[in-house]
Amino acid sequence: MPFVASESFLTSTQWRFISSAFSVRFRLRLEYFPPMNPSNFLYFFLPFFLCFGILSSFVSAHTCGNNRIPYGIEIYHNGMPSLLCSRPNCFDKMYADCDERATRKACDSKTTWVGGFDKGYGDFQPLYLQCCEFEMLPALSKELYSNVIIRPGEYFEGEEIMDKYGEEVIAFDLITNLRKINGDGTKNSKNSSVSYSVDIRRFHCDQMTRPKRYKPWKWP
Repeated sequence: MPFVASESFLTSTQWRFISSAFSVRFRLRLEYFPPMNPSNFLYFFLPFFLCFGILSSFVSAHTCGNNRIPYGIEIYHNGMPSLLCSRPNCFDKMYADCDERATRKACDSKTTWVGGFDKGYGDFQPLYLQCCEFEMLPALSKELYSNVIIRPGEYFEGEEIMDKYGEEVIAFDLITNLRKINGDGTKNSKNSSVSYSVDIRRFHCDQMTRPKRYKPWKWP
């Protein structure tokens, strides 16, 4: 069964804001630093935690990492997306080359999939993607769906195809591109609503070339 996983990360602008606030507090307290006690601890570190909490509440960021697959997506009623990540057993020793941060507007290359995203709260806030590069993707996968519209309150989950014994995963679905659409994707859509369009490919693990195993050679 696939599991839901999301990891938060901050943008470079947020890190600079937090680090500057923390460094100012550190310089002010560097000359006089009394023995640490609960009150001094709160006074010294409270600005850092407040900045972190405030900035995190305005930005939603998710990433699957370089060893997990975006097999699904859920759109909350407020229009915020959430990636669903899994690690199929046929992909557990494979890794993709992912961007350090979500800065792209699309993952439209034939060798990339969506590894994560960064989006501020609000329908008109832009969506930035973190793309993961996997050179063998075109040879080992086929397009399954294109421009699937996901609206607030809806979700999409890809499939895992098992072998005839039900023991090993031989294929799985993954999201290769994600786009934000102003409206619900219909002609009668309202400008105030938002939806998302996703592209899905089916990755065939059974077509991967596994390294050969050689028997240990012994001297006669």
